[in-house]
Amino acid sequence: MAFPTTLSQQKVLDVAIPDLTFTMVKYGATETPWDLRVLLYRGGAKGNPKTVFNQIAEGKLGRPIIDRMGLVKIIHAEITARLVGGGARETASSMIRNLRAFFSWADEFDQSLSLEVIEDTYRHWCDYLLSQVQLKVMKNNSAYSKAQIVSIILNAVLDRAQSLILTTRLKYKKRGTRAVSVAADKQSLTDTFKFGHLCLDIINSLSYEAIFGSLPIKIQLRDGREIEHWSGLRDPATVVSLQPKYKNKHTTEKVKRQRDNWEADGTLNTRYPTINLRIMAEMMAFIGQTGMNLSQAHNLLLNQYTYSSSTDGYDVRAFKNRRHGEVLFSIYNEYREVFENYLAWRKKVFGETSSRLFPFIRTLGALETKSFSFKPLQVNICKAMGIAFVSPQKLRNTRVNWLLRRSRDPDQTAEQAQHMKETLLQVYEKPSLQVALVEIIEFWKKNDPRLVGTEVACPAPGSCDGVPTSTSDLPPEAPKPDCSNPSGCLFCTHHRDIDSEDYVWSTASMRYLNLTILPRFHQPAKAKADSARHVQMVIDVLTSKLKWFSDSNAARKAWVEEAQEKLNEGDYHIYWRHLIESAEGI
Repeated sequence: MAFPTTLSQQKVLDVAIPDLTFTMVKYGATETPWDLRVLLYRGGAKGNPKTVFNQIAEGKLGRPIIDRMGLVKIIHAEITARLVGGGARETASSMIRNLRAFFSWADEFDQSLSLEVIEDTYRHWCDYLLSQVQLKVMKNNSAYSKAQIVSIILNAVLDRAQSLILTTRLKYKKRGTRAVSVAADKQSLTDTFKFGHLCLDIINSLSYEAIFGSLPIKIQLRDGREIEHWSGLRDPATVVSLQPKYKNKHTTEKVKRQRDNWEADGTLNTRYPTINLRIMAEMMAFIGQTGMNLSQAHNLLLNQYTYSSSTDGYDVRAFKNRRHGEVLFSIYNEYREVFENYLAWRKKVFGETSSRLFPFIRTLGALETKSFSFKPLQVNICKAMGIAFVSPQKLRNTRVNWLLRRSRDPDQTAEQAQHMKETLLQVYEKPSLQVALVEIIEFWKKNDPRLVGTEVACPAPGSCDGVPTSTSDLPPEAPKPDCSNPSGCLFCTHHRDIDSEDYVWSTASMRYLNLTILPRFHQPAKAKADSARHVQMVIDVLTSKLKWFSDSNAARKAWVEEAQEKLNEGDYHIYWRHLIESAEGI
């Protein structure tokens, strides 16, 4: 194959053609370098990138079309500027691919591509795409996407204030978000949990010793099933079934010899499919924890990480000698051990050979930055085991909606998901029938005169459903739940804590009240139970609740400390203030 030259000027059939390559782009060992010269020849845009330059050199595509020269030069300069300015390689590749489709159509229908008439030609192409949509050859949004990408580059070339695609009849059809049933909503979460469990099972099974040991490698699932992974080899049963198709005994022996050599070679050369499988599972777990999109996660570099506590987890930073770097991502407490185990495994497998956090092993000279396929996980594992594959985009979407439903705070959820609030509500939020039912019930509770005041109020700090039920291990001397005595609530199975600063303040105030009462308590002569013991048990429960809040994370610890400061200053929660003042004799 003859590759294009890289000279700044080249004579082809007496026409000077400038250098239209992209020298700043890195290519894989078998990848053909990009060159916009193909756009100058009729039929060049449609040609095979690996052979079209041979055809140009042999004169099979005729002379370059001079009228296109000005347009193609400006297109090349614009794409180059985007790449030099930090634009994504994939974006530039998509632009070139769709420009070739546009030029190919123009060649087929004899349309001019000069700078002066390019706007009219583009509109004719959009009309053609629309006709393909009407004939059901192409979907509307696919046609719009092609036209939109070409429009972006032509807008810059022509320095247009209004996007060119807005002057066409192609319109993007936004599909309205549809609420799903409660059953479907639960099924979606169930599938996500099952997929998450599968990823963790793969991670736990594919240790360094297992990967570089003998084949097959056993992947043990938590439901008792087992997967035999042959690291790129076919299953032996499949090989046996193919033997009758081999031409002779020599072929059968050759296949067996190659297979034996593969099994014996316990190096990266033969174990890379298994290593890539674990990295895929690790990346899925990482995306599920951090909420990063696939492109960001794929391009993360390996660093020496530092962890600082935050609400419900850790902020992870790149380590700096004099100061901590900016936060790269946040993770939950439970995931830190999984992440650190992955870093140790990664170091053992790769050493210092790659700077990427998720260093997929490429074949045939492909670049590390090139996108990869999840087929080994999706088809070979998930489909074979009957477990739904959850794509990175769907995994991220499920996480965002789960956070939004739990918090009911779009601002907080948008911040955690690294979105604008408008993007979160317009693109990511999925209407939920279950959430809507709860919101409707809460609305009418507050606004229907017949229902106002009928909701159950919990006597103690917290919430409940108004059905007193003693805990199974309730001691005989403990206060009994009756929905009237605050102390009894603490020993009721339906009592619920509230994760808020006000709840912590109220709990601390109730504890202070009981601490005030206890020293002055006198047991009645005819009492059947030790009432002082009741008070002490209440104090113990409240103390354990406050200790849990203080030990859970820094934010809740600050709530407890603030509540104690208020009590020291005589600032009691309004629910308990008068009782405390009465107990103190004020």
